[in-house]
Amino acid sequence: MSCKLLITGGQEAVFAPAFAARPASVCLDLEDTVPDELKDATRALAPGFIAGARAAGCSPALRLSPLGTLDGLRDVLFLQELPELPDSVVLTKLGSRAELKLYEELLQGRCAGIRLTAIIESAEGLNAVEEIATSSARLDALSFGGKDFSKQMRMKREWEPLFHARMRVAHAAAMAGIGIYDEPYHPRDDLEGLHAHCLRVKAMGFTGKSATDPRHVPVIDAAFAEA
Repeated sequence: MSCKLLITGGQEAVFAPAFAARPASVCLDLEDTVPDELKDATRALAPGFIAGARAAGCSPALRLSPLGTLDGLRDVLFLQELPELPDSVVLTKLGSRAELKLYEELLQGRCAGIRLTAIIESAEGLNAVEEIATSSARLDALSFGGKDFSKQMRMKREWEPLFHARMRVAHAAAMAGIGIYDEPYHPRDDLEGLHAHCLRVKAMGFTGKSATDPRHVPVIDAAFAEA
């Protein structure tokens, strides 16, 4: 999978364009792009989203709020109640091996087959990234999140300041033999810049890239398919 398309904001109107882009994986965000007053309404959209993604040939995923929050706990409980489960869940702000193991314990029973992707987007997560990457057989990918990481680290969200963090996350994923996704690219309209950026992170060992714009899907797929 080279592109994971993230549906933000809890807007059902963007489902059809997202599915039409035919990303390998499409992920409905339940976390911080969804306003608090829309959290329950967005969860209610999840069954239709999962069914629609599968019908379009895309692997459905849900991005959960951090486990240390009430919304994170609600998301875990909500998963257990879904009539049709997603293929994977994306764990946000994961900071330790212990937190990942707790997710494993909570997502047992009928959720035991759900695969896990962990976003490394904090100083704590980066500090523990090697342990996180190798601590669960259900973890099939890491994802680098530069927005929250750069904010916590008081650095600019630019290539040079984030180079060390990207390289360390890529190293941990390679060591564990799992996938590694880069964060979404901005500005959205700069498709040439997106292509160049994809080649840059691919050269570092990244196996894919997340996106929030359906137009980015073919650009990412083409870049990661290049020899």
